[in-house]
Amino acid sequence: MSDVGTEEPGATGPPRPPLPPDGCPAGYWEFHARLYDRFVRFARYDLRSDELAEAAVDTTFAELMYRWPKVAARDNPTAHAWTVLKRRLVDQGRRRRRTALPVDDPTLWSLLDERAGAHDPFDALALRISVRNAVHRLPERQRDVITLYFLLDQPTSVVAEVLGINEATVRSHISRALPRLGRTLDLPGSRPDHRRACS
Repeated sequence: MSDVGTEEPGATGPPRPPLPPDGCPAGYWEFHARLYDRFVRFARYDLRSDELAEAAVDTTFAELMYRWPKVAARDNPTAHAWTVLKRRLVDQGRRRRRTALPVDDPTLWSLLDERAGAHDPFDALALRISVRNAVHRLPERQRDVITLYFLLDQPTSVVAEVLGINEATVRSHISRALPRLGRTLDLPGSRPDHRRACS
């Protein structure tokens, strides 16, 4: 994170809060190092833009740094940081809808690249869009867990750490989300057998 407390002309997002009077408080940089890259990875998937993702995460951590003593005193600082990030993603998403931006999704280009190995890259792209839409229809916490675990390929231990919850809760969200996804995507075996239920 750089240039905290300044806003360059034409930069995306709201002005960042200034540094606290005493500079970076103790413990902040360790917290930042543990979560920053993971937050950026999620934000990139959510916003499909490196620039907007990094702006959202930088603003998130600037806010956390400015209020660090109160954040650190919380029962679960990581869960609070995730809440702050999600607010920033909503803000950046609104700006993206108001402003025409170039497509900035390496996955999209890899799907359209014949070297990606797909038999029909447009079928692969359509499937990816369907999965993204299905995940978006999940309740928010299930959506976050599924995105981190399946779409970003993070182990349950990392998902738990990023969201500030325990691994058993992560597994519970996964087990509840999978049948919903199966029904939304109309996957074989995802709908109940009404004949069996009525017999």
